[in-house]
Amino acid sequence: MGDKIKKALALGLVSVFTLGACNQTSETESSGEVGTTSTDEKVTIRIGTWEGGDGQKMQEEIAAAYMADNSNVEIIVESVPDNYGTKLLTQIAGGDAPDIFQIGDGDVSMFQSRGALENLTPYMEGDNGLNMDDFFGEVLEVGNIDGNYYTMPKDYSTFAIYYNKDLFDSAGVDYPTSDWTWEEFYDIAQQLTITEDGETTQWGTRLPGASNRDILPLIYAYGGDIIAPEGDTVLGYMDSDETTQALTFFDEMIRSGVAPTSTQTEALQGSDLFLSEKVAMSPTGIWPTQSYIDEGMNFGVVEVPGGDSGQFSTIYYAGYGIYSSSDIKDEAWDYLKYLSTEGQKTFAEHALSAYVPAAEEAGQTEDPYRGVFVKSVDLIKMFPERLNPAFNSTAGARFNEVLSEIVGTGNKGNLDIAELLDNAAENGQSEMETEMEQ
Repeated sequence: MGDKIKKALALGLVSVFTLGACNQTSETESSGEVGTTSTDEKVTIRIGTWEGGDGQKMQEEIAAAYMADNSNVEIIVESVPDNYGTKLLTQIAGGDAPDIFQIGDGDVSMFQSRGALENLTPYMEGDNGLNMDDFFGEVLEVGNIDGNYYTMPKDYSTFAIYYNKDLFDSAGVDYPTSDWTWEEFYDIAQQLTITEDGETTQWGTRLPGASNRDILPLIYAYGGDIIAPEGDTVLGYMDSDETTQALTFFDEMIRSGVAPTSTQTEALQGSDLFLSEKVAMSPTGIWPTQSYIDEGMNFGVVEVPGGDSGQFSTIYYAGYGIYSSSDIKDEAWDYLKYLSTEGQKTFAEHALSAYVPAAEEAGQTEDPYRGVFVKSVDLIKMFPERLNPAFNSTAGARFNEVLSEIVGTGNKGNLDIAELLDNAAENGQSEMETEMEQ
């Protein structure tokens, strides 16, 4: 479930398309209060989303509440659960995209660099603006490029560690604390790995697969990175000594047998290994929390481990932007503001909200499980896809190939990780520069 949602949040829309207008900033500002548009003319606002089912129903519920107070507005939620990205790119190329559209975190930079997103900063700071202190600033920053905001958050998740209290108790192992380290994580995983007659019946943990986003907290804790803060190069970062040390440690954990291999996971037919108590710990996002509660599991959640360079989490994010060629930007902003404030009270019933009043009203900040993900907002460090729109399909793809080598079933113990990272950085940098020039 978690992987599907993460893929939805990061659509990887790296196709080149032509826009009818580039990076437009509205010179007018709406002057109405939230939930009231500034015109008496009938206005139709189109909302693009990849969500169907319950997600679509929530968006339609919020739209209905807004329309009840704004009789001059019709809001149409255009749900495209399949091939959303392809359709959106086609609409943008044809100058007919929704006035507001949902965006996965990995695509914010791409859409902005190609001029598809309206600069929201003048609206946020205008007469019909927002109180920025009402939001978790670290989550807002996903939509901030070069000092201007281009998206507002719909929902988000940080990264944390689930642990099975019953399995810890059976092994006589103390529960992890918020100030633990990756070395302590590894030691605990070894203590909770059980082998009988040469076959592992319980693993200490599940480990990230070939996903750079999931491995970032470990790399950051070692003082490494995979791209420069300016987003212009991976050389000296992806292939740094610190990143090499982090992945060498990751490789050691994989080879030690504290986590199931990809082959072993596939043999278990993709079941939730934490829910089935095959693993004692599981690093992931907020998504499975409710199912574990519903199943009556005795579990806890703790912040990701840290290292010599500090303690870091990462973020998964879905947001909304205003189409830069929309003819009704003021009206679209008024509704986007509503989605980002009053509408968050509905979204917060099912997901983490970056709007603090909604998060507090839903009890998210004090929840024994979800509260850890909220506190981890302070540990967020920005991910590479937000820093460079070409990263995913170039350097990011090369880096994921290295991760695939590590988590794969072959060559265990024989990998030259430094060489793999050197090649990935060199090839990825060349490909990234080429794509950025196009």
